[in-house]
Amino acid sequence: MKVEQQRRVLVVDDEPGIRELLVRTLRRHELIVDEANDGAEALVRMREHQYAVIILDLLMPVLDGVGVVEALAGLPSPPVVLVITGASRREIDQLNPRLVHGIVRKPFDAEELASVVVACAEIRSRNSYGAMAIATMIAGSPLLAWLNRLSN
Repeated sequence: MKVEQQRRVLVVDDEPGIRELLVRTLRRHELIVDEANDGAEALVRMREHQYAVIILDLLMPVLDGVGVVEALAGLPSPPVVLVITGASRREIDQLNPRLVHGIVRKPFDAEELASVVVACAEIRSRNSYGAMAIATMIAGSPLLAWLNRLSN
């Protein structure tokens, strides 16, 4: 993975305020951040760049987060996917658990989320062998505890 790809993050959310907050916060952490306002736009961005981490809203027009996650299944080396959502448990259960590394409930603390994104990008840069490696490396760590706390 090239250095630029190791630090490249895609923020996908149809709420401009959330996108702006995340983009601004992640850039302060020296990440390269692109944004998309729906799943269809996210797929276009993913054809242009390879991302270390995707922060993905679940409920969006045009193409929702579930559709984006399904599209990731065909990638040889998918990014770390952190879902940010206010969706119900039923909607969350539609996600492919092998391709989603964390679920964060809205509202969330942007600085805490940025710290998790930086850590995930660093782990992803060292291990290009897929989603299971990321899940294994964060299992039992403060990252997983933080993600679990926010998902409840």
